[in-house]
Amino acid sequence: MTNDEAKADLAALVRSYREHPLHAEETATIDRYLAFIGARASCFLRSCLEGHVTGSAFIVNEALDKVLLVHHRKLDKWLQPGGHCERGESALLAAQREAHEETGIAGRVALGGALFDLDIHPIPERGQEPAHYHYDARFLLIAREDEPILNDESHALAWLSIAEALWRNPEPSMVRPLSRLPGMAPVF
Repeated sequence: MTNDEAKADLAALVRSYREHPLHAEETATIDRYLAFIGARASCFLRSCLEGHVTGSAFIVNEALDKVLLVHHRKLDKWLQPGGHCERGESALLAAQREAHEETGIAGRVALGGALFDLDIHPIPERGQEPAHYHYDARFLLIAREDEPILNDESHALAWLSIAEALWRNPEPSMVRPLSRLPGMAPVF
């Protein structure tokens, strides 16, 4: 996939996301996200120092009442797996790759590959890397809880009830997507 194709694909996903029920702050996030990817040819690359597109995956069980989270080493927070896009990779492919690398689980893409959530969050300065933003495209993956998981990249990895996940990370960027799960019917 070329960079232009990845940008066009992501822009279409973000515009489609706007058509779903949104939380109050999401319209401004969508506008900021579209402006960012529209103005920067290098928006998928880590070399885009003000920020870059990332892909992450909320891996949930088939009942949609548990989520698999990782305790992130660098940020010391419970989060969904995800990370940077590699050259020629869409945000969805990055989310799937990162989910598999960080948990050992591939999962099935839900919602027909549509965005589950969209977030822009600051990343603090670390070493030679300046503070910047992650423009995170978030997808929903479904997996069985009995699938073997691996933990090579994190402090810990755990299937958590939605309540436990929100207790471990009560930030709005977790509350917003996890609050959508009860009563949701994933489309494959």
